[in-house]
Parts: sequence; structure tokens; C-alpha cells
Amino acid sequence: MNNNYVNFKQQRELGSILTDTFKFVRLEGKSLLGIVLKIAGPALLIVLLSYIYYMQVTMGRFDVLTSGGSNNIFEIDVFIALFVMIISGVSFYALMYGSVLHYIKSYVNNNGTVNKEEVKLGIRKSFWRLIGIGFLVGIITGVGIICCFFPGVYLGTVLATTYAIHVFENRGVTDSISYSFQLIKGEWWITFATLIVIFILYYMISFIFSIPAFIYSFIHMFTLSQEITANPADMFDWVYISLNVIGMIGQYILYSLIIISTAFIYFNLNERKNFTGTMETIENLGNRDTTHA
Repeated sequence: MNNNYVNFKQQRELGSILTDTFKFVRLEGKSLLGIVLKIAGPALLIVLLSYIYYMQVTMGRFDVLTSGGSNNIFEIDVFIALFVMIISGVSFYALMYGSVLHYIKSYVNNNGTVNKEEVKLGIRKSFWRLIGIGFLVGIITGVGIICCFFPGVYLGTVLATTYAIHVFENRGVTDSISYSFQLIKGEWWITFATLIVIFILYYMISFIFSIPAFIYSFIHMFTLSQEITANPADMFDWVYISLNVIGMIGQYILYSLIIISTAFIYFNLNERKNFTGTMETIENLGNRDTTHA
């Protein structure tokens, strides 16, 4: 075990979860980023290409509207672009969660040493189940928000650890979802507060990547407002799209912070409920004493 090993299997308060998340990124960020880009990168590329295509179609629709022509064909193109974005987005998040969580699983099982082949094998085995979890969690949370906002918040908080439960405990899709309700029992408020702080930090950091596109769009909009015959499509030129793509890449990659935090939250809740890490520490001490004897 190396000296900078981050012990996931222990109880943590909010502050410790945040500091250890960034500590883990500092120590393992480069290696983890390589795994994420290699495995989830192709899906992210498809997401970005479908976004570019969607923006092109949108610009074409503006041109048609200003010229008074028919835009039926663009409705089909928009639907196709959105469909590809949704499918590739779900696939990306499944691969993203799989990459980060299986990386952490290998890190924990091997006392700080990550076996990349082990990570890839784990992702291949759990990919479709991660897809299923993504759809079910999205549907359950979405229905909760539609029915009433607060049930959606409650369910979203409960289900935040579902991916980690599946990866670390090898449970099935529905079993992972049902167990998340047991795991969080009595700890909902602290989990909710932790997630709120983490998401605020995530959006604050990711906003940095959106600043260039925001500044450009503001200046460009001001320039176009001076032209009487300005076309609305001119707002979405290639510079604007390129800057947005860069911002999206930064935001998608930074989402790994959320996933790492949910792993810490899972281990924290699991330790409070089952004392798994404590029992393992006691067993290791007993084995060590037996060996020395």
C-alpha cells in the first residue's frame, strides 16, 4: 500500500468527503482521465458531433423561417439529432460511471494499485446493466419531479448511490435500486446536503469552461443588434459552436467529480450501516498478529 493511499472504507463527514474527493483526483486524476477518455471518449465524441449537427439543423431552420420556405424536412433532422444525442448521452454516462467506479473498485481491492485490464473487464460486464440503471433512475426521478418537485428531489438523492451499489456489490439493476432505499435510511439529510454542496462546486468549476462562449455570444449579439437585417442564425456561427463544444467537453469530464463523490457517499453510508471497513481492519490486525506469533 502506498503512503498516499485514500481509504474509501471509512465513515466521513461532509467536509471529509469533499477534501478526499479532490485528494483522490490530485493523486489519481491523470491515470483516471486516461481510462475515461479511452473508454467513454468515443461516446462523448458522438455526443459532440450530434450536438454540432443539431446546431447546424437549427441554423438551417432559422434560414428557412426568414426566407418563408417550408421547414418540414428540418423537423425530421432535429428529431434525428436529438435522438442520437440522447442515445449517445446515455451510453456516455454509463461508460463514464463504469470507468470511474470500476477504477475505484480496482483501487480499493488492490490497496491503491489500479489494474486497468480489471477495470475494462468490469465495464464490459456491467455496461448494459449501467444503461438499465441510468434509464430507470432517470424515469423514477423524472416522474417524481413531474408529480411534485420535492418527491423528485427525494428520489434523486436516494438513487444517487445506485451505480456504486451495483459496481461495488455486484447487485442486479432492480436490487441496486431497492437497496439504495435501505442504505440511505436515517441518513437522507446529510446525503442531500453533501450532494448539494458537491453539485454547487461542480457547476462553479464547470462554468469556467462556459465563460468564453458566454462572452463571445454577448459581444456577437450586441454587434448583430446594430444590424437591421441581421439573421438570427448568425448568432450560432462556428466560433460559438466551437466554444460551446469546448465547454461541453470540460463539463462532461468534470462530471467525474460527482461520480467520485457518490462513491465516497456510498462507502460512508455502508460503513455506518454495516461497519464493513472496520471489520476488515480488525480481521487484518488479527491475521497480522497471528503471522507475527
